[in-house]
Amino acid sequence: MQAGQFDPDAPAGAQVTPEAVELFITLVEPHWSSVTLFQSVFKLRRMTEILAPERDLVWLREIEAELRAEARPKRRRENVTSDELLQAGEALFKEAEIASHLSPKKRACLARNGLMMALLAVRPIRHKNFGALMLGTSFRHLDGSWWIILEAEDTKGGRVDERCVPDYLNPLIVRYLTTYRPVLLREQTPGTNGERVSARGMQPLPNGLLENLSGPLWIAVTGQPLTYSAVGAAITVATEVTIGVPLSPHAFRRAARTTVTYFGGEHPHLTQGVLQHNSARVGDEHYDRDSTRRADLELTAIVRELRIRK
Repeated sequence: MQAGQFDPDAPAGAQVTPEAVELFITLVEPHWSSVTLFQSVFKLRRMTEILAPERDLVWLREIEAELRAEARPKRRRENVTSDELLQAGEALFKEAEIASHLSPKKRACLARNGLMMALLAVRPIRHKNFGALMLGTSFRHLDGSWWIILEAEDTKGGRVDERCVPDYLNPLIVRYLTTYRPVLLREQTPGTNGERVSARGMQPLPNGLLENLSGPLWIAVTGQPLTYSAVGAAITVATEVTIGVPLSPHAFRRAARTTVTYFGGEHPHLTQGVLQHNSARVGDEHYDRDSTRRADLELTAIVRELRIRK
């Protein structure tokens, strides 16, 4: 109608022509997203098939296929997935490893933020619990694996929450604890007369001391524990820098739900297990300790498969 070519007396589907569709795309393309444009042409083709099934629409299917290939959804908070956050966290940690132009403190902060993103992506516990993780108690090294262990009185649901951290994060955790966390704690490092030494060149703590480490897991540049708000601010800045969308710690739980919804297949209670939700629709048997562990393992498997695909 805007182009003045609408004929109200034309038969159903008669106005869906290559020329008309080309003009339509030219008019709306500057104003619509690629996804909206593709979906609109898809709906146009389907409606034409319904109203005029005798029409040959091979040409329109070709246009639709081209638009589908070019369609890219805008990055929004609601469509970020756990595997994206994991990879972004790992990439940020690697950036810290090679950023020799930065001071040890800045590199340590980058590594810490990268580890926070990666860990929260695969084990999306609540912000309060994540920020308060303590070495030796709520974050433990047991039989070669790292565990998040929250007592019932520390969880919103009043249930013990035990989660094994995926093995592929072990190198990042060990590197952070033996090299970068000491930097943030202002522990003595190699060098003389206050000489600045890169974090890569520091002598790390022996791995055998991991079981004996204690204190807050997340340390600020001041050497003090990161506060609740500081944890949120660090993660928000890190996500904006790495994926272009500022996300709060709570958004990692939404990302887990998105991941499970689209890639969880036949696991109807996986979201509840991963997030430890209370629900009147689901019985308590879905929230015992073993079910939470199984849900974590299933989420880990989904994320690992997505990582391999990319």
